[in-house]
Amino acid sequence: MTHTPYPLLERPRARPRTRAPLLVAVGPAGGTEAIRAAHALAARDASPLVVCSVVEPPPIYAFESNRALLLPWIVEQQISERREAVFDRLRELRLVPSPRGEPAVEVRYGSAADTIAAIARDLRASLIVVGAGPRAPRQRLLATGTALAVSRHAPAPVLAVAHDARPVAHVAVAATDFSPESIRAARAALPLLADGAVLYLVHAWTRTDTVFENARLTTLDDEYASSIPEAFYRFRTALGAHPDITIHTKVLEGPPAELVLGVARAQNADLIVAGTHGRGAVERWLIGSTSAALLRGAGCSVLLAPPPPPTERLRLVRHMRGSAAVHEPEQWDAELRSFVRRNLDRRTRLEIDDPGLGARVLESGLSLVGATYDARARKIELMFASPTRREAHFTRTLGRVRSVAVTAGARDDDRALFIESDGGGTFLTFLDPPRAPRSSADA
Repeated sequence: MTHTPYPLLERPRARPRTRAPLLVAVGPAGGTEAIRAAHALAARDASPLVVCSVVEPPPIYAFESNRALLLPWIVEQQISERREAVFDRLRELRLVPSPRGEPAVEVRYGSAADTIAAIARDLRASLIVVGAGPRAPRQRLLATGTALAVSRHAPAPVLAVAHDARPVAHVAVAATDFSPESIRAARAALPLLADGAVLYLVHAWTRTDTVFENARLTTLDDEYASSIPEAFYRFRTALGAHPDITIHTKVLEGPPAELVLGVARAQNADLIVAGTHGRGAVERWLIGSTSAALLRGAGCSVLLAPPPPPTERLRLVRHMRGSAAVHEPEQWDAELRSFVRRNLDRRTRLEIDDPGLGARVLESGLSLVGATYDARARKIELMFASPTRREAHFTRTLGRVRSVAVTAGARDDDRALFIESDGGGTFLTFLDPPRAPRSSADA
């Protein structure tokens, strides 16, 4: 099933620009495709470019016969030789010397994946570019192994550039399961696309397989299938409006990696996009295995994006589902403070459902002025004031909290706050209309 593009609710937004550096990682040889692509992207966005290379220690068994390999002067010599080799490749590509003194070169000693991720973290890099290797299966397996390892530790998206890739993608295929992780990945791909590019959002799912017919499971599958167009609509609004990019959606049934690779081949894609992390152990394994299969099976470049930070993840969950519950106490204070920032001074109605006393209204018409979680006392405080005075007028304290949930409308306008505790539930709603919400693409 294919859905054609439809209009978005968000106002048109320019493609995001950033001056955070791009980091390209190369090995002892090769990497020219990655450097060329990174240079083109950096020049396009007027961003600094940093080239890094990691001299890895020899295998442990090598030290048994030659402990001289541990001598510091030998390590320094290896680093110096690697630096000169990197500069030789930059000179071949006519990238040095440049008027701005770029690209800068960083050579370190250590584990490749960990060190590249550490350099990206130190530089606050917006993108990490590595080579995906040639099409030969054995050589590509080694190259993609490094790319996958870097993506699991890196704070920024990792672009594995194919051997004969175009620097800027004209056709991209993004795998999505409608999770915040896949939204983050699709967002990361947008700055890498050419004007007039086509982006395919592909959702692959599998119907419940049972030995005997089960009407209830069949109904659930049908309900899920009917919900997919709405999920795609919310997904696209989370990306924001990009008038210079055409977006198509595809729904397929079957194994995700196999189907995404099939769409990429059919559309002659330049880029495949996926997330790398899930929330739980099983989800992390499933998403990780899918991204590994995409890296190893793709004939084009692959972009792997890290998960969004916790607060952003919750906001995206609310956008996609209409509500999001937080069960982790370490996240409650940040979520409550963010809720107050979005709804400061809105008039409220506060109700409680006490097991012993039943449901009752504690206040109606007061303005929301604060909400915090005290981790030491393990209590949440909700603070309200008269609409005509900012000083606190009424405070509600909740102990033994189990979860904090926020519900939102289709345009990300907050509708209610629900706090579940051992003493019952506390329900906060608003009496006045919501303010104009930020675009879902604002992070």
